[in-house]
Amino acid sequence: MRHLFAVSALAICLGCAPLCAQQAPPAQNSARPPAAPAASPSQPVSSAHDDSDELIRELDEATSANNSEGPAGMVPFTRGFNATLISTSQHDSTSGWSNLLTPNVAWRFNRHFSMNAEVPLYNYLNVSVVTGHNVVAGVVLNDIYTLETKNFLVGDTTIAGDFELHPRFLDYNFTTTLGTPTGNFPYGLGAGQYTYNINNHLEHNFFGWFDPEIELGIGDSSSLIDSSIRKSFVAVGEQAHFEAGLNIALPWFEVEFSSDAYEDMPLSRQTVTTITNKGKKGTVKLVKSTTQESIGEDNGFANTLDIPISSHFSLAGFYNRSLRNHEDTVGFSIAYLLRGNGTHRTR
Repeated sequence: MRHLFAVSALAICLGCAPLCAQQAPPAQNSARPPAAPAASPSQPVSSAHDDSDELIRELDEATSANNSEGPAGMVPFTRGFNATLISTSQHDSTSGWSNLLTPNVAWRFNRHFSMNAEVPLYNYLNVSVVTGHNVVAGVVLNDIYTLETKNFLVGDTTIAGDFELHPRFLDYNFTTTLGTPTGNFPYGLGAGQYTYNINNHLEHNFFGWFDPEIELGIGDSSSLIDSSIRKSFVAVGEQAHFEAGLNIALPWFEVEFSSDAYEDMPLSRQTVTTITNKGKKGTVKLVKSTTQESIGEDNGFANTLDIPISSHFSLAGFYNRSLRNHEDTVGFSIAYLLRGNGTHRTR
């Protein structure tokens, strides 16, 4: 754990280094400087609006590879409030189809600090429930599970604060997230306690269309690592998480594709709840029991295709393959932003 915090501290120093390296402005001559020549009618005159558009463009490109937060502009690029509603339909190989609505509210204080909060609302979800028991000689050997569709279930509410720097050679985001136990814990939709996550995201843009990225962090809930894909289980306990990949701006209609490899590594004994009795995590269905560290481990690949429709609407398709749990998740989402993002790019 000490090594992880050391790497995180180094990432912060790298992000701040360009700011510290800026040269002080040259000393001004005590004499009055000559008056600037009047602009001729043929010369273009810059405006604050142009500067604002340029800032929005830079922030948009700098955050285009971070898919875990949702569509670009969900957290507004300029100071103020925004609200977003995301509808997601996904198919999990262990539990089938589900649909959820995720309302999000966000506020940007300045170009470096912002906050947002959201809560997932499941319109329908397949959950394994006990319908009987296998009994031999009066002894219950195991439970019999059946998938049942449940409606209008709530997940854990999350509150996140973000600090970002955009020097010339590197873009850096430091995000802290608090999870609150509002989720339906008996059905495996929550951690059952307050949880946290700390994440460092670094990326660099090449050629205006190619963004390699890395993430590293620490927390105590698997559901806070990547909220764009809802997994069929929640692992609670100290864990480090790592991610490396790339984001590519495709030449058609400003579509963007991202692909990442991830590893969630337990640092302590884990408590796991799940919505299904299938798959590697299904052995702890509906039982809040502390197990060995390895039960909470997960790794695999996550792929996302973002398709902008307008400044207020965006589409996204995603596919996640968990190598550790032998689980596939595929789906799509549509997002509406109350305050348009000013561009068509999506993160």
